[in-house]
This record gives sequence, structure tokens and C-alpha cells, in this order.
Amino acid sequence: MTETPPAPGSARQTFLVGETLYLRGLEPNDAKRATAWRASPFPISTARAEELLKKEIPAAAERGKSTLLACRRADDEPVGAVRIEIEGWRVATVRPHADLTAGVPAEVTKAEILRLVVPWLSAERQMMVVWTELDADEGETVAAAEALAMRPAFRLREALQRGGRRHDMIGYELLHPTWIERLGDPGPGIARAVPPGVVPTAPARRHSEATDEPAPPPKVVMLGERVILRASEVGDAEAIARWSREETETTFSNGRAVRSQAVLAHVLGDAGEHEPPETIEFAIALRDGGELIGDNGLYGIDWVHRTAETGTMIYRKEHRNGGLGTEAKHLLLEYAFERLGLHMIRSLVWSFNLRSAAALRKQGYRDAGHMHWVGVGGGAGEFAGDSVFDLLAEEWRAHRKGAG
Repeated sequence: MTETPPAPGSARQTFLVGETLYLRGLEPNDAKRATAWRASPFPISTARAEELLKKEIPAAAERGKSTLLACRRADDEPVGAVRIEIEGWRVATVRPHADLTAGVPAEVTKAEILRLVVPWLSAERQMMVVWTELDADEGETVAAAEALAMRPAFRLREALQRGGRRHDMIGYELLHPTWIERLGDPGPGIARAVPPGVVPTAPARRHSEATDEPAPPPKVVMLGERVILRASEVGDAEAIARWSREETETTFSNGRAVRSQAVLAHVLGDAGEHEPPETIEFAIALRDGGELIGDNGLYGIDWVHRTAETGTMIYRKEHRNGGLGTEAKHLLLEYAFERLGLHMIRSLVWSFNLRSAAALRKQGYRDAGHMHWVGVGGGAGEFAGDSVFDLLAEEWRAHRKGAG
């Protein structure tokens, strides 16, 4: 008697089923096909994949970060996945991934994933905004996003590296029509971008050359004229927590926050535990005396594409608006471009934070676009967005050379 082969996994599934693919949750047996759902070029063993499926992926799901596996309808074979990050009830970020060993062009797989998941998140899950970031040279994926009425929010130059060439990254967003009716149509964020080649008003300077001045404080990584960058220490936690209670500035992403010394000590103690790190954060201190005044760092470091996001915080108002943050930023950029060999840096600031946006332009960053309805802020209780900026290593080097 010939056994009847099992029906494809999509046979009884009622949604997230496309022409050739369907999306399902991860299962224990998927450890054998980690290349299908891990958007990383670094291989792992089956045992490590099993550990991820048992512990880390469920823990991430509790924080709003879930992964759906893309399988072929014909044979249930995994060929890719999509990472979905949901912040509260409002916004979802979609990151499609294709298994390069599946025998199908990556952009074809990612395009069908977008056609499945974006309408589901917007129309059924009622996300206020759905975002995705795509390779500008993957024509089919880009066409799928635009066919779904997603609009370009920003364009980061040379943010991706593939096939020996640099490619731009385009961020697309889909704004829910109900919210467009309520808040008005802001238009595509890319309209706020400016052409490349903007000359900064305060070009980069070479700070870390030897001088005849007294020796700097210990543990220095980058040496400036007035400030230094050093590794953060557990002992910094007490002062940072205390200063957070004295903050007067209200234009931060989520307003002012009271920091916990215990939590900060834990975070600072774990810094540098993983290599290569996704985050590198520095303490900013005065060169004369070593007083701690702030921090800056590189976040979301992508060691394959050689990109990262920058951020800076000066803790107390008496150290703001005097150029110390800009000097510290130039040290950070020198570290990023010269020591780490990064190719492109990006930064995001609230649209109403005109002072920070002006500082970025002054440091050489270019307006790359705008993401709408990121959160509520600005003191008026209204939805606000992020202005997006980018800076290429070659531009930074040209600016520094021009500064003499």
C-alpha cells in the first residue's frame, strides 16, 4: 500500500500564504536550517541554533521581536524569514531575509515576504506605521514595497556592501490611512533629504596627535584638545544616576529619565563582553583633570557593511553649548573611520530638536530623509518623527584635510 504524502504545511493555513511562500512560526526542528532564519553571515552549530530557539528567540519575542519562517508551498522547505519588531501598538519594523543557498534570487524571496507581511501588519494588526530598509539595487524588492504604497522615508548612501560594490539603503514606510486622515498626509520623508556634498561649517579636525602639553588622564582612547574619550567604568554609574535627577532638558526621545545606579553599574560592567561588539560607548571627560561630562558611542555596528549609528549625551547643562560635544563627536568619528575602518555613519534626532540637527550638519552630516510618527514628543503631546542623517568616511577625511 502506497502511503499518501503529507499535505504541504500551508494546506490548512488561512493567512500569510502567498503565491509560492507561506510564513509560519519557528519550530524546534528548524535548528537544522538556521541559515534560513538567521540574517547573519556567521555560521553556528545546530546545538547553538537549538539554544537560540529554546531561550533567546522566545525572550526576544516577549520584547516585541519575533521571527517568522518563509517556506515554499510546494515542499515546505525553508527559504528565508522575516524579523518583525513591534514597539507598543503603533509601529512595526520589517526585516526580510533570504537564504542564499535556496536557489532563488534573494530579492524574489524578500519581495514576496513583503507582500505577505506588510498588509497584514497595517490592515489587520492596525500598525500606525510599518517600516522596512531595502537595498536600493534590489529592484524587485523595491518594486514590491512601492506597489504596497510604501513611500521612501530616507536614503542612506553606500550603507550596504554586496558583490564588491557599495549600495544605498532606502528606508520605506507605510502610514496607516486612518492616521493620515487624522493627522494629515506628511508626504514622503525623502523629500527632506539634500544632495550629497554638503560642506560642513565646522569641518573635522585632527585631535589625537602628540603635543607638548601635560600627559592626559589614564585609560584614554582618543585624545582631544579639551576632552578625551575613555572606556566607561562601573564607578561612573553613581554620578550619571545623580545627574539624571538634575536634568533640565526635555527634548530627549522619551523625555527625562531617572537613571538607576544599580542598573547602570550592571550595564557598564558588561560593556566589552562580546566581540565583535554591536555597541561601543565612551565616557567623555575633560582633558584637564579628567572630570566626567558625558558619553557618546557607536550603536548597531554592522561589521559586514561597516556602518553604525552615532549618539551623544552631555550630562550637565554647564558643559553644553560650548563646543565640547562637537569636539567629542569629532574624536568619535576619527575612531570610527580611522581605527575601525567604518564606511558610513548615520544619526537620528527628533524633528523638533533643531539644536541637535544643526549640530549634526555643522559636524558634516547630510540630511538623508525623515521617518514620520516615531513617537510623541516636543511638549505638545503630538506625534513627531525622526530626522535622518548620514556621513561618509571619504567626506569626513576630505573635511579634515581641508581644515589643515
